[in-house]
Amino acid sequence: GENAMCDTRNFRKEYDVFLQRFPHRTAVIEDIKVRYQYGGKENAPVILFFNGLEMQETWMPYALHFVQNYRFLIYEYPLHITNVDEQMAFTFALLKALAIRQVILIGCSDGGVHAQIFAKNYPEVVTKMILITTLTLDSDYLRHIKKAWFVTPLLLLFLKLIPAKTEMNLLLKKCQGFLTCESPEGQAYGRTFYETVTSDLCYKQRYIHSVKCVSLLKDYPVFDPTDFAYLRGKIQVLIPENDIFTKEDQARLSALFEKLDAEILRAPGGHMGFVVQAEDYMEKIEKFLARQ
Repeated sequence: GENAMCDTRNFRKEYDVFLQRFPHRTAVIEDIKVRYQYGGKENAPVILFFNGLEMQETWMPYALHFVQNYRFLIYEYPLHITNVDEQMAFTFALLKALAIRQVILIGCSDGGVHAQIFAKNYPEVVTKMILITTLTLDSDYLRHIKKAWFVTPLLLLFLKLIPAKTEMNLLLKKCQGFLTCESPEGQAYGRTFYETVTSDLCYKQRYIHSVKCVSLLKDYPVFDPTDFAYLRGKIQVLIPENDIFTKEDQARLSALFEKLDAEILRAPGGHMGFVVQAEDYMEKIEKFLARQ
């Protein structure tokens, strides 16, 4: 009855509490203003989060969980940099400005690809890498974007022209599909997550930016295991049972990192499992970090 309703988890409420505890700060890096959240245990290792579709809200449960023993950094990608190497150079500059010398990378979805590119470009900075619900550049998903790249300008034009509210409703509809494999409670919580992200009307710009950035990944050279040789035994890959990516793409991701003695684990749920069932994912990550 009514009491049960009070117990239902609501991402919005949790996120508001999180923002009070870790409000956005602003930094100016190379004349670019950037918003970020940074906190946690003094002098502890820093976890740098790369998010999918620029939904940095995603990481709220993780930041709260790891804040006891780690520091964390979540930041908003600058909107006018679309080239991925330039994006990663910006990230590097942000770390420098915050006097962060080394990081543990955690990336999900297209953020998982960003994590791989950052790790390849800045080996001196990265100590460990955790990839969640993602793929590598050698994937049919990105090859398909290659075939469809000519529609991207049209899609972007369409997204720019429609009102933010309309766009958010379309996005909510599309994202419901990512939740179908979750429990009814999980689906309800997942909806509150998407509502939280899309209620920020600036998210329209972030989303358009992410579509541009993802479509540009199609031209990026495929990784070689030697790119990450320095991380041998220090990589964890979490693959959801019902991801949006094909089994072939999951297998290619696994094959790349198996060569580097990565820990590759199945995890529950679908593409949003790591938000809806965050506890399960955090437990696996916790164990991996503790072993190192």
